Amino acid sequence: MRPNLHFTPPKGWMNDPNGLVYYNNRYHLFYQHNPYSCEWDSMHWGHAVSDDLIRWEHLPIALVPDEDGDIFSGSCIVDKNNVSGFGTEESPALLAFYTSHHPSTLREEQCLAISNDGVHFTKYELNPIIPGTAHTPARDPFVFENDILGGYTMCFTTEDSIRFYHSEDLLNWEETGIFTLPQNVFQGMIECPAIFRCDNHYVLMMSMDIPETEYKKFPVDVVQHNRLMQYLIGEFDGNTFVITEEPTHPLLVDEGCEFYAGTIFNNVDDTILMAWLGNSEKCMSIPTEKEGFRGVLSFPRKLSVVDTKEGYRLKHEFYPDLSNDTSDGKEISDVFVLEKISADGLKASTNVIDI
Repeated sequence: MRPNLHFTPPKGWMNDPNGLVYYNNRYHLFYQHNPYSCEWDSMHWGHAVSDDLIRWEHLPIALVPDEDGDIFSGSCIVDKNNVSGFGTEESPALLAFYTSHHPSTLREEQCLAISNDGVHFTKYELNPIIPGTAHTPARDPFVFENDILGGYTMCFTTEDSIRFYHSEDLLNWEETGIFTLPQNVFQGMIECPAIFRCDNHYVLMMSMDIPETEYKKFPVDVVQHNRLMQYLIGEFDGNTFVITEEPTHPLLVDEGCEFYAGTIFNNVDDTILMAWLGNSEKCMSIPTEKEGFRGVLSFPRKLSVVDTKEGYRLKHEFYPDLSNDTSDGKEISDVFVLEKISADGLKASTNVIDI
């Protein structure tokens, strides 16, 4: 039941991709992972690396739960200027930002772990870097370089809004702004926000869990579903995301029912997206637990912003293009064409595990 091209965990449960980053000449993929069961529980960060985003080498689990809670989603950044002091400019440290989620109090706090080899991580002794309180959602930190103010920005979700913080040293953070959704886009619970500059525009991308009252906002040719990804195109003023043109309707990152919790790679020139494809009853019913795993990620996509007659929109291209790849002695392109017409879909997707 394992797909030929889509990433799957060696065993156990997998959902959100985390901490996508290019470090020490390899692509690093972390992911939400329960190594003990094929069901969601006891979140760790699994870890794999690749030279080409196609063939993956599984590495030891990067982050494990502790007394502060489970390891929820987040992002990684290469400290190229050594502002944290944990590496050198010649050999920069890899910093992993994640949410610590306490299973009893539901306290969510932003935390940091450091690696000097891209494999072994040490949790920061002064965690949390942004404290939280019980029963107050605050999770999924995405960290990026701030081209406006200098330093770095972190955004994370509080479910009904996205909070923005700024730092000069990646350790000490101050809140700079709050972004709330405009009326005409999908409303609901926000998860996994990511903001990035792409073709002279800023894109704010997020995952949503929406109520059925929002279904009327779907395009007429899209199967209605409650968990999805939407995006906005605007500007970043150094403090928060700014809408430059009030949207008249939601923009979907992908129209398939399985596409969720996507994020992009840090420290690469192209904007490369990967997302979780297991987020539907159809996917959950496929008996992959017979092989000891549950969960699959999308094939990587290169994103760009294009000007259309309807306004600026995200354009997707498979990355890398495998149309002429015959490695491993077989025509990968034959498998690749199936994805173009089915799963991961540009329309409502079908059975992603068949590929």
